[in-house]
Amino acid sequence: MSPKQTFTVLLSMILLMVGFNSIFTVSEWESGIVLRFGKVHRDVSTDKAVVYEPGLHFKIPFMDKVVLVDTRIQTMDSRPQEVMTNEKKALVVDTYVKWVVRDYAQFYLRTQNDFNRAEGLLERMINTDLRSEVGNNSVKETISGERAQMMVNIKDNSNKSAPELGIEVIDVRVKQVNYPPEVSGNVYDRMRSERERVATAFRSNGRKEAEIIKAGADRKSTIINADAERDAKIITGEADAQAAKIYASAFNKNAEFYNFLRSLQAYDTSFKNSQDFMVIKPDSEFFKYMKDASGVK
Repeated sequence: MSPKQTFTVLLSMILLMVGFNSIFTVSEWESGIVLRFGKVHRDVSTDKAVVYEPGLHFKIPFMDKVVLVDTRIQTMDSRPQEVMTNEKKALVVDTYVKWVVRDYAQFYLRTQNDFNRAEGLLERMINTDLRSEVGNNSVKETISGERAQMMVNIKDNSNKSAPELGIEVIDVRVKQVNYPPEVSGNVYDRMRSERERVATAFRSNGRKEAEIIKAGADRKSTIINADAERDAKIITGEADAQAAKIYASAFNKNAEFYNFLRSLQAYDTSFKNSQDFMVIKPDSEFFKYMKDASGVK
């Protein structure tokens, strides 16, 4: 190969390498900034960092270095923190934070585009605001639904310092609130005792109500039985009166026949059993119809 051809090949390779180093691609979930001689490249007129949106872009080879920053919403699962309420009672609060990068140049300058480092700084910031906010609230307020406003306050307070990191806190949420392990046992014992006290009160009230209901039922039963006995006696009395009236009417119509019929009934009643016997005089009034159908002795 001649020197000219060799030079041409080398020049082509150099140009090709320069071309490759001049092109860079930004993905749809990223934004890019350029470091020129180690400093963030800024627009001369606005002094703001030049941000490259998703797509194909060009840079000056060997002078510029591209930094790609993830623009998606990030989730930081914070470690549970022990904090004190305004009642000087300890609580363990477990939170998570939603955040996103807003100022790419500032984010790079403070964290070198290291998301783990950014979350470490953000976690300290959130924990400081968490202690301050919980310290202004009681246990009840921290545990109850009122803590929603507390989370809003923590987010707003954090966003006062978050721009220093080039980020924005979108949301702060509490996953759970517990008592520290050393006091959980006592708390559960108190809760158990309280539940047992309430259960005992319910049982006592239940027995009281049962006695009231039973007494009422017994009273109603006594009244019903008394009314039934009274009605039965009235009916029996009316029936006896009606029977006596019938007997009297029959007697008035034919006294002799009535006496005869009653005697037959008395005989039937007295001699139902073959083993029955009576000691009585033969001329007794009881046997007058056995001697004569007319009843004449």
